[in-house]
Amino acid sequence: MAMLLGLSCTLPMQAQSVKQREISKRAEANPEDIDLKDVDAIYKKDVSSVQDEGCPQTVTSMTLLAHGLELNTTGGFLRLQVVNAQVLHISYGTKKAVADRKSYITDGAYDGSKFQVSETNQAYVLQTGSCRAMVDKVSGYVSLYDADGKMLVTETPGKARMNVERDSVCPYTSFQLSSEDALYGLGQFRDNKMNLRNTERELVQFNTQAAIPVVYSTMGWGIYWDNPTRTIYRDGKQGMSFRSDYGNTVDYYLFVGKNLDELTSAFHSFTGSVPMMPYWALGYHQSRNRYHNRKEYMEVAKIAHEKNIPMGSLFIDYHYWGKYGTGAMKFDESLWPNMPEMLDSIHNVYKTKTVITMWPCFKKGTPHYNQLLSKGFILDGAFAIDGIIYDVFNPEARKMYRDMINPLLKLNIDGWFMDGPEPDHVPSFLKTKTYLGDAQRVRNLYPLFNSANFYQAITEQRPHLRPYMITRCATVSQHKYGTAVWSGDIPATWQELRNQVTAGLNFTAVGCPYWTSDIGGYSGGDPHDPAYRELFTRWFEYGTFCSIFRAHGRRYPGKTETPNEPWSYGAETEKILTSYIDMRYKLLPYIYSLSAMTAHTGYNPMRLLAYDFANDKNVLDCKDQFMYGPAFLVCPVLTEGQNQRTVYLPKGEKWIDYWTGKVSDGGASITVDAPIEKMPLFVKAGSIVPSYNQVYGNEIAHGVPVRLDVYAGKDAHFDYYIDDGVSMDYKQGKYKRIPLHWDEEQQMLTFAFSEGSYAMGKMTFEIYLHKDGKTSKMKKAKYAGKSICVKIK
Repeated sequence: MAMLLGLSCTLPMQAQSVKQREISKRAEANPEDIDLKDVDAIYKKDVSSVQDEGCPQTVTSMTLLAHGLELNTTGGFLRLQVVNAQVLHISYGTKKAVADRKSYITDGAYDGSKFQVSETNQAYVLQTGSCRAMVDKVSGYVSLYDADGKMLVTETPGKARMNVERDSVCPYTSFQLSSEDALYGLGQFRDNKMNLRNTERELVQFNTQAAIPVVYSTMGWGIYWDNPTRTIYRDGKQGMSFRSDYGNTVDYYLFVGKNLDELTSAFHSFTGSVPMMPYWALGYHQSRNRYHNRKEYMEVAKIAHEKNIPMGSLFIDYHYWGKYGTGAMKFDESLWPNMPEMLDSIHNVYKTKTVITMWPCFKKGTPHYNQLLSKGFILDGAFAIDGIIYDVFNPEARKMYRDMINPLLKLNIDGWFMDGPEPDHVPSFLKTKTYLGDAQRVRNLYPLFNSANFYQAITEQRPHLRPYMITRCATVSQHKYGTAVWSGDIPATWQELRNQVTAGLNFTAVGCPYWTSDIGGYSGGDPHDPAYRELFTRWFEYGTFCSIFRAHGRRYPGKTETPNEPWSYGAETEKILTSYIDMRYKLLPYIYSLSAMTAHTGYNPMRLLAYDFANDKNVLDCKDQFMYGPAFLVCPVLTEGQNQRTVYLPKGEKWIDYWTGKVSDGGASITVDAPIEKMPLFVKAGSIVPSYNQVYGNEIAHGVPVRLDVYAGKDAHFDYYIDDGVSMDYKQGKYKRIPLHWDEEQQMLTFAFSEGSYAMGKMTFEIYLHKDGKTSKMKKAKYAGKSICVKIK
């Protein structure tokens, strides 16, 4: 496996085709009317002409640093730094460029991990407790090994770097991979690819695409390419490479781990940890484009309440500002009168939450627009819907924006729907000059700065509450601001449903673990059409096992007037949809415990199969199945008219059909029934699943029995977690974690001593054992924080 690192002359941005220019002009004239099918046509670039090159470099001197070493070579200056025992930071350029280079993603902190530097006849060696890097003296290439001396990645000997004594360069790095590497990551793309071998991508942000230049390998290494400009990723016969349009240094991070979970943890170690979600945010979110006024909105809340359909939240989409114009940061009273009273009813009568949309743009002539314009904070010509975006990179502009949204923060709104942060119309943005320089040089950072600023605003006003933000795009480290992500304005088609499965799994691996798509697709679909009802139902079943669960869209034929609620699809479909909503809420003890694992260890709950079964080559490119936590194998139906589907059961495990209890051996494909009301779902033998026996809504149900389903067949472990569900107190240890262990040989379930200071009182657990296709009678256990053992026959 080899990596080529180099720099070459700047590559101009590719010219748009005649069709692309025509579509862009139409979008500029009327952005709300642009067809979704044209999104790709606007942004798709031909990257086939981008050429990669490099040359050998000889090391002329080495200097030991407090956190690594630096080397002069015949072509440039190379620095290796130890971020921590698992992570190395590699920089190359002129000495001044490397010294001056600032990352917008990482804080540049080093944890003080011990390392050693030694010298052989052939190389300089840097060793940590987890990895070893070697720099060849003759050609200057870097090799990375794990702690056991296994080579993980190496720069190509003799083809290292270009001379960098110039003003303008294109950072470039290439890897030669072994046939054993399976690669995942890069963010959210709609090309239906899982394993990223033999793939070419243009890493840029726009509506429906979130580019994250991070890749994990099943061979135990990962890379983060730290460059926010347009970047071309390639993997093929010449190796895997990253090449960016702009930058005067090569800057990237290599990290090691024995599996994808360890790589995820290593990645979070230098990009930030993921905060806890509010408990209610893990339930079902109801939305559509759009509820036009208070009457429509409250009618939906009332019907859902009467039908006992729980909702984590009910969304208010754009134009609630009405006569005041985009960016007014207030509701038009003629459409939304008496908002405090309405929100009180939402919370206390209908037992749900309100989430409103927020855009980073302002309509010309409005007071906020004029205020920003007077300070030079508007990016003139860069538009979104009917407004102009502001310069989110300017700290004074961000402060002004936070001040502007304070009235909304004081309204007791629960969540924030961050629309258009790519920003919305990328071509017009790229022509502007931001506080940090030309927009093309920071083009992929707008959603990060936007989320960070909003997170700061919320936490300043509500320091004790967990924010809930869901945004349409993301980049590296955005997860540390508690953002969930949805995949943008996607079409309502079966192919798109298939695309979303792979998009979501590669995104959650290296981006924000909280992700969703618009259930049913954003644009299209008639709720009265039986064919669309089938698509919506199958998408809904899949969405139940996404880390965020939300239905949204602009349905036809009525566009924004067409309903999108479960009861809009007919009584038969409503019954199926509500059964999956109920299933989600009953599983919240399991799902919330996964959320705690995410916050405390970096665990990714929505898991491509290589996370858990990397040794099974049959799963490395599996595009239509995934794990949700350690227990559930999710197998959505992704083809029209299908009432059966073939499922591959990963080897080395036994699998229990969730619906029938039938036990099957792994390592084989089976065909299972899949009637419209049942998505194939399996539980891994050796699993513990906490749940509720009934639906309790948006708050943790204290004082009620917790059901524990133990799926026998092998030893199992699960940490059940509770806290208050809304506050930041968990950061001070105010939670309860109860380690649960199933001993297969002893047929015994152990409740270990609880961890944390949250006062929970005595708990009742109702235990069911699933074994050999049968379910035992319920056995109760009373638990007060001290270790107990329960024998189950």
